[in-house]
Amino acid sequence: MKKDLVLGGLVLLSLWLISGIQAVKRLQDVGFHGKQSNAQGHHSLVRGWSPYRNTWDEQLYPAWKAGDARWENCWRGGKVEALLTSDSPALIGSNITFAVTLRFPRCQKENDDGDIVYDRKCRNDSFSYQDQYVYNWTKWVDDCNEGNCTFINKFPDGRPFPPHPDWRRRNFVYIFQTLDQFYSLTGRSSAVLSINTTNITAGTQMMEVSVYRRDHRRHYPVAKASAMYIVTEQIPLYVNISQKNDRNSSDKIFIKDSPITFDVKLHDPSHYLAKAAVSFNWTFGDGSGSFVSNNPLSSHTYTLLGNFSLNLTVKAAIPGPCKPVTPTTFIPTTYTSSTTTAPVTSNSTGNSTDLPFTETAFVTTEGSNVTTAPTTETTTHIQTTPAAGCFIDRYGYYKANIRIVDGIVEVNIVEMTNVSPSEAQKSSIDFVVACQGSIPTDACTIISDSTCTIPQNEVCDEVVTTDECLVTLRRAFTGPGTYCVNITLGDDASLALASTLVSVSEGE
Repeated sequence: MKKDLVLGGLVLLSLWLISGIQAVKRLQDVGFHGKQSNAQGHHSLVRGWSPYRNTWDEQLYPAWKAGDARWENCWRGGKVEALLTSDSPALIGSNITFAVTLRFPRCQKENDDGDIVYDRKCRNDSFSYQDQYVYNWTKWVDDCNEGNCTFINKFPDGRPFPPHPDWRRRNFVYIFQTLDQFYSLTGRSSAVLSINTTNITAGTQMMEVSVYRRDHRRHYPVAKASAMYIVTEQIPLYVNISQKNDRNSSDKIFIKDSPITFDVKLHDPSHYLAKAAVSFNWTFGDGSGSFVSNNPLSSHTYTLLGNFSLNLTVKAAIPGPCKPVTPTTFIPTTYTSSTTTAPVTSNSTGNSTDLPFTETAFVTTEGSNVTTAPTTETTTHIQTTPAAGCFIDRYGYYKANIRIVDGIVEVNIVEMTNVSPSEAQKSSIDFVVACQGSIPTDACTIISDSTCTIPQNEVCDEVVTTDECLVTLRRAFTGPGTYCVNITLGDDASLALASTLVSVSEGE
């Protein structure tokens, strides 16, 4: 009998332990978004974030799988959409920022108090506005002082909501998840989150967010979203290539004997490179050598025709903490007491440094024969103060292939002649236009008002091929006045412009 009671007690204890274990759920047990971990590489815990093993209060924060029927009725009057964006890609060490914006059903909006109301300016014939509010959180928090409320003020892992001056208006809970970690915050119909990428492995990662609306006893999921983001060891950049008279910069065809402008834009939204020393090393592929500058804007003129390969290397020396220096023991050196030895700079950390300030400690081991004049000493150089000027070097690269062709480099109106009334019904002028470079194939004239803002007439003609670039264009004017005349000569690769003001009087 006693043995049976003991066995029964053990069974009850086991059942209690099992039920207790099942009652404690963690983020990994809940199956956030119904997906398995998608983190690429090994990552340290992001500062301020919680690991997957933290507990998750599913009674307070229900986690519905995709396709669960409860999603259909989680919001009054329709479905809420969450739009998740980021300023990816991000250089390792910089911050990456994510923004979530909620899009409410038609005719719903958030008011200044953070409540969701019906927009009465929006026509919706299929729905009658029986109440102004979709969700009126202000009503049930009016008599609530922070920290003394009837509703729950904590996140899924039990951490309390942080205090905010506008806490009454923060009626949504945003739960971000990435790298097998999660972070929670409260907000209104939008939220912004920044994380540092120092401990994130370079590559493509996934950020997911679940949005809950607050309620008295529990919080209900209303939307979820996900977005890819990229962390890279190379400086993200793009180059804008432009040239005066170039007809189409996107085709990578440019004109000989005309400067091409290269404008390098570093993607650094968190200003991680603000204090970095940045250099730009160009090779233009035409045998002109390399061009190094600290200015992101540079230009180059090609004097030869053909195809060329551009190469750009951007180097950023970013001020950073110095790694501990390992003491280096040098081989014994022999010197007399009257000899002055300069300190030897030693740095075995792999840091890129300016010349550091060092203090040298001399550890002396004398030989057994102390009567010998020269003394043999073993000198150990130990850096006892941080080295000044330690940097983290990051690089970015750009390559492009361009084609250089003949083109119209310059256009000038060299002569204007009135056409006699016997030769033209309207007041007309012959424009003689000269150009440098290739022979144009078409000519267009736009006649506008005197301010050059309101076009009045546009005429385009094919240009008869000649041995020299000299074109005569006859253009008519509607009546007396001052006109702005823009003449463009073009070919397949280039388009050049010349402008002038013309005053036309009665009879002239």
